[in-house]
Amino acid sequence: MGKQAAIFLIFFYLMKKERIFVLGLASTDFCTWIGVTCSRRRPRVTVLNLFHMSLQGTIAKEIGNLSFLTVLDISNNNLNGIIPDEIGSLRRLRRVQMSFNQLSGEIPLSFGLLTKLAFLGIQGNHLTGTIPWSIFNISSLQSIGFTGNKLYGTLPNDMCYHLPKLEGLYLSNNQLSGDIPTSLSACSQLNTLALIYNNFTGAIPMQIGNLSQLQRLELGSNKITGKSLDII
Repeated sequence: MGKQAAIFLIFFYLMKKERIFVLGLASTDFCTWIGVTCSRRRPRVTVLNLFHMSLQGTIAKEIGNLSFLTVLDISNNNLNGIIPDEIGSLRRLRRVQMSFNQLSGEIPLSFGLLTKLAFLGIQGNHLTGTIPWSIFNISSLQSIGFTGNKLYGTLPNDMCYHLPKLEGLYLSNNQLSGDIPTSLSACSQLNTLALIYNNFTGAIPMQIGNLSQLQRLELGSNKITGKSLDII
C-alpha cells in the first residue's frame, strides 16, 4: 500500500463510521473512492468532495500530508473536534468548505499560510476565539464565511487593504465587537457584506457608500449608532 493510501485509511478511519463501504474504501485504490479526485499523471489526491456524506468523528491531522490537495469540502456532515493546524501546510488549497458540522476550538493560525485560497467557509459550527488577522492578508480570497459560530473580538481596521478580490464577507451570528472597519471601501469587488447579530458599535462607515458592486448589506441586530446609509 502506498503512502497516500495509508494516509487516507487513517484519515477516513476517524471520519468513516457507517459510510466506509459507501465511499468505496473496500478498495485500496483511493483514486476510485467516491468524492476523491486524483491528478492524471500520478495518483496524487487533488480534490476531496465529501459534502453531505453523513461522516462522523474528527478530522485527522494526517490530512496535512495530502500536499497536492486543491479542494477540501467536508461540509454538511457531523464532524466534531478541532480543525488541525496541519491543514495550513496544504499550500495548493484554493477552496476550503467545512460548514455545518460540529467543529469546535479556534480557527488555526496556519490558515494564513494558504496563499492561494479563494473560498473559505466554516459556517454553522461551534468555533470560538478571534479571527486570525493573517487570513485578511490572503489576497486571492473571494469569499470568507464564518457565520453561525461563537467568534469574538474586533476586525482589523486595515482588513481590506490586502483583499482586492473579496466578493463576499459572511460574519453574521457571532459575538464580534468594536467598530466596523472603514477600510471596507478598499474591498472594491465586495457585493455581499453580512454582519448581523453581532455586537458591533459605532457608526456605519460612510466609506461603505463607495462600494459600487455592493448588492447585499446586512448590519442589523448590532449596537450601531447614527444614521443609516442609503447605499443600494
